[in-house]
Amino acid sequence: MKSQIKKTIAILLAVCFLVSLTATAVSAAYNNSGEPDDQEDKVVNETCKEVNEGNQDKSLYERLGGIYAIAAVVNRFSDTIVNDPIAGKNSSNPALRDWHNNKLNRLPGLKFMRTLWVAAVSGGPFTYTGKNLADAHRDLRISPEEFDAVAADLEEALDYYDVPEQEKGEVLAAFAAHKDEVTAGYFEAKLNESVNNTTKCKQY
Repeated sequence: MKSQIKKTIAILLAVCFLVSLTATAVSAAYNNSGEPDDQEDKVVNETCKEVNEGNQDKSLYERLGGIYAIAAVVNRFSDTIVNDPIAGKNSSNPALRDWHNNKLNRLPGLKFMRTLWVAAVSGGPFTYTGKNLADAHRDLRISPEEFDAVAADLEEALDYYDVPEQEKGEVLAAFAAHKDEVTAGYFEAKLNESVNNTTKCKQY
């Protein structure tokens, strides 16, 4: 009987000890108002801050996921442009229409160069070796409207692969920064056309 009583007392003491530990843990996590303790919030906030700072230290190239992730986005982006009603095979721009209908055998190479360009401008370990953007697009005479349509195709591809808003914004900003170069051929052609028309008028 005594041994049984001793066992019962031991069990009760153990239960009391566990309850005491639980109460201590709860009181440490919550203040008197029933809200989480400030110290716990500070720990969580500091952890989040460290994670965010770690991401900020990474290049855009790294945050995009590296070369394979970039290549996937560029692949979809390039295929989408082909069927874009403004900049693709049915474009009102004869040069773009011709390229997308008669020169698609060059598309794999173009995808490679586009991937290389994005990887380079995003801080990756690559060097873009193609023509500068003004020379590469001059003969296509891409208008501002056509450029904007292509930018929308790029945004669609980024959304398709769930690229985070911050990284998506940085990619689109880098793309938009070269709008003047890409559309230079269009404005040069317009200027030449205007000069020729003026010359013809003077001849009459």
